[in-house]
Amino acid sequence: MANQRSRCILCIGNDLVPLNLRVVFLKKQGRRVVSSGSGHDGIIRFGQEAVDAVVVDLDDDGAEAALITGELKRLRPEVPVVIVVAEGKTLANGATKQADALVPKPRESSMLVDAVRAVLPKK
Repeated sequence: MANQRSRCILCIGNDLVPLNLRVVFLKKQGRRVVSSGSGHDGIIRFGQEAVDAVVVDLDDDGAEAALITGELKRLRPEVPVVIVVAEGKTLANGATKQADALVPKPRESSMLVDAVRAVLPKK
């Protein structure tokens, strides 16, 4: 049985400060984490790494997150995607439709670990 340290999480975000904080936070929780500062690079990294889950935060109306999530799901539909969403923003239609879990930014520190744990496939 694989432990959580053997699981790899890819974090994708276009704002480097929150992205780096998220990476550090997940590493402190015992996760192996890789990151990407853009959606395009994240998709490429997803194709190169053995990733068990993805966390996407692109800090916009969700349209880019929807495109990225769609491509990730097309490549490997079994890999869960968690989208971090800003509260108070109007999201593009269908922005979170393909997400396996949503985490609101104001509650990210209390919800992210549980959301990742919930969507990771049992091994």
